[in-house]
Amino acid sequence: MASSDRKLIVVSGFGVFRGHESVNASWEAVKLLPESITHDGIDYDLEKRLVPVEYEAVDGAVLEIWKRKPYLVIHVGVSGITKCCAVEKLAYNHKFRRADNCDQRLPNGSCELSNNVHANVLRTELDVDKIVEAVNDKCSDCVAPIEPPHNDNLKPHSATKASKNVGDFLCGYIYLKSLDIDKKRSLFVHVPPVDKPFSSEKTAEIVLRIIEQCIQQVVAFDL
Repeated sequence: MASSDRKLIVVSGFGVFRGHESVNASWEAVKLLPESITHDGIDYDLEKRLVPVEYEAVDGAVLEIWKRKPYLVIHVGVSGITKCCAVEKLAYNHKFRRADNCDQRLPNGSCELSNNVHANVLRTELDVDKIVEAVNDKCSDCVAPIEPPHNDNLKPHSATKASKNVGDFLCGYIYLKSLDIDKKRSLFVHVPPVDKPFSSEKTAEIVLRIIEQCIQQVVAFDL
C-alpha cells in the first residue's frame, strides 16, 4: 500500500502466453523495479502488478488501479520483434480478435469504452518523442549490439523508440482501457524478449528512466 505522504505510481507487466510460455520479459523487468523512487525531491511509491493475459483480468486490473487515483500508470508488455523499448503513442479500438489465455475473444473485435464510447483510437497526452529523446540521452550505454554480419554503416539500436504499433492483443487492450480513463497519466511500453538484446536488469533500468520522464511531464500538467 502507498504511504499517505507519497504519490502512487503503478507499473504493470503481463504473465506468460502463447509464444512466450516460459517467461514474459515485461514482468521480468517490472518486478526488478524499486519499491519507491525519489524524483526532484518528491517521494513516489512504485507498485508492481502482474496481469494475466485475459480480457476479463485486464478489465478488473484497470478498474482497481484507477480507483486508487494513481499519479501515473505505466503498462509494460513484450514484443517479439522490437529490438529496444518501444514507447507507444496510441491504442486502437478494433481488431481485438485473438483469443486470450482463457480462449475468450471480444465480440466484433472492439469494446465500448466508459468515457470515449466507440472511439477508434486514443492517444496519450504524454510527449512520447520527448520521453524517447531524453531516455536515449540518459541511457547512451543501453544500446543493442549490431547483429552479425557486422556493418560499419549501421548505427547501434537505441534504448528506446517512439511507436504507433501497440498491437491488437492484450497490450493494446490494456492501454486503450487506461487511456479512456486518463490520457495525461497513462503510457504503454513494449520491451524486447529477455537478452534480445537487453537483460531484464537493463530493461528495468530503461523502464525506470521512462517513468522518471513521465513524472516530469505529469508534474508540468499539474502546475
